[in-house]
Amino acid sequence: MNFGIATVLTPAPVGALEIGETYWTFDVLMQHGIELPSVDVKALFSDWSASVDLLEKVAEKCAKDPEFAALGRGADQVTLGVPLLYPNKVIAVGANYASHLEEMGLPVSRWEPLPFFFKPPTTTLVGPGKTVKIQPRTRQLDWEIELAVVVGARLSDASLEQAKAAIAGYSIGLDMSARDWIQQPDSPLKVDLMRGKCQDTMCPLGPIIRPSRFVPDPHQLRLQLSVNGEPRQDASTAEMLYRIEEQLSLISQFITLEPGDIVLTGSPAGSGVSYGSFLKHGDRISASIEGIGTLNVEVAEELR
Repeated sequence: MNFGIATVLTPAPVGALEIGETYWTFDVLMQHGIELPSVDVKALFSDWSASVDLLEKVAEKCAKDPEFAALGRGADQVTLGVPLLYPNKVIAVGANYASHLEEMGLPVSRWEPLPFFFKPPTTTLVGPGKTVKIQPRTRQLDWEIELAVVVGARLSDASLEQAKAAIAGYSIGLDMSARDWIQQPDSPLKVDLMRGKCQDTMCPLGPIIRPSRFVPDPHQLRLQLSVNGEPRQDASTAEMLYRIEEQLSLISQFITLEPGDIVLTGSPAGSGVSYGSFLKHGDRISASIEGIGTLNVEVAEELR
């Protein structure tokens, strides 16, 4: 039974099981005798193997048992948040798609070592809806769709096999960029990734986490992004220069990955800078990844 994992704002955030855009919140399931580790999604990843097996059994019950089916709530009855609140780490990998390197005028090849990865704060994370807010000092807010990976086991100096086995699930991430902050020609360093990519609300994630057992080949997924209905990105994860297990293994040589950590795996061509177009208030982004779902966000008012 294919399912997803979400967080529903009730208004306090609580985990939920998603089947075909119907949601069963963990608190209600626990009230009806289902033994879950917590109402918090993050707790599932401390023993992911047991959790995913349990959730698959629960999904079968929700789909087939009339008593449990009646506990579900439709998409129009819930407000979704970030599917996994407050991971220990969010890590973003750059320069991992051939088409994006080409459009940026950079060498199209596997750079050795893995070009760069950095750790945005969890305050960048937001869920679906009117959640992206432009800082008053930012003038060139850009978009990038990315396959997000959720880690389900501790990885330290991991082999490729260990890294692959530790992939718990996938979600849709938007790695937003303030291009006017990233490029700093007058600075000795020439670049500022913290102000450029780590401002509040600059990493929308969701709407669900799809367990990896339901994604047969994560390197053959179509990624599509539109802005106000206009197609902007359309590519495949087959373009990745470093496969997902390679990324996790290489990162784990320097940073221990922990259960519930999120890794953004790079973006293909079609970001706003290539069009000479940037986001403004009221713009709507729709980002889809095959087999996972669609993340819809809107640029709201200025943060302050």
